[in-house]
Amino acid sequence: MTQAAMPNDPVERDVQRHLHAHWKGYTVQAVLMIAAGLLALVVPFAATLASTLFFGWLMIVLGIVGLVAAFRAGKGFGGFGTSLVVGIGALILGLLIVAQPFAGAVALTTLLAVYFMLLGLATFAMANAFRVSGGQFWLLALAGIVNIGLALFLVVGLPGTAVWAVGLFLGISLISSGASLLVAALRAR
Repeated sequence: MTQAAMPNDPVERDVQRHLHAHWKGYTVQAVLMIAAGLLALVVPFAATLASTLFFGWLMIVLGIVGLVAAFRAGKGFGGFGTSLVVGIGALILGLLIVAQPFAGAVALTTLLAVYFMLLGLATFAMANAFRVSGGQFWLLALAGIVNIGLALFLVVGLPGTAVWAVGLFLGISLISSGASLLVAALRAR
């Protein structure tokens, strides 16, 4: 890096040095993310199934850890009952998802639809704030419409959308994240 390219802030200099020293590792990570994203786009059902099973096993582990923590804290602990119920709930949810991954995929797709709906409504609120301030609000309003449209599309298509939606959106996320990491790594080179 040239002296002119180095920032004055010592923290920024340290970050740039770190990125420059490790740009190859970040490049490899980015390429793997893009490859995994493309694979998820090609086989969205497999990606949906894998992510659903991963979530199920994660809930099983969290349930077991929660139960162990509740019993280690003991009944004298004020939150024992709540911790016990949450641990049992997480364990049961995880077991149900692992036993019935398609039902778990439907639940995850429904949660994804709720997320898109809430994001769309929040984006409309931001668009309204920008409209009042004289800013370019129409792009935010359009993003809100797209998010609400995605939510409705997912819900109307259930249970069919559960087969591919989580995998497809995971693939898109991996590709966009990998591409942005790749650009950042190559810039840090």
